Amino acid sequence: MSTPPISRQELRAQPALFIRRRIARHELQATLAECLRKIYGYCHRVGIPLSGRPLTRYVSTGPGLWIIEAGKPLETAVAGEGEIEPGFLAGGPVAMAVHMGPYDRLSETYAAIERWIEANGFRTGGAPWESYITDPADDPDPSHWRTDVYWPLAA
Repeated sequence: MSTPPISRQELRAQPALFIRRRIARHELQATLAECLRKIYGYCHRVGIPLSGRPLTRYVSTGPGLWIIEAGKPLETAVAGEGEIEPGFLAGGPVAMAVHMGPYDRLSETYAAIERWIEANGFRTGGAPWESYITDPADDPDPSHWRTDVYWPLAA
């Protein structure tokens, strides 16, 4: 895989709904499927319009357990219910890259972003997240999958 182009962008803060979980790396796919199904179901049940693509924010990624937040951006802030919590994707400067390809190669894009941040004199300013642009159910070829990766920069 070649290094994706990386750019500095300014984002507006965006409300979202999240489910936070503490998981082992191998539990990621099943956990995301479960959490996103619950969030979509909740939004459908209470009539919350959805905006944007599903995402995963990596709060902590140690060598053992990870803390992740599976979520869905919204147009306006709303209340959550139970383990579905309201929150925000922070606004401000981010390093952004488009990852093309299978999810199991996303770590290469994250490493490229980290190198770019350091080489350009920036510092990280929060937990990175990825937004899933291509739905594998619509296009099962992993070489076509697009995932936008964002890493907040310190102001």
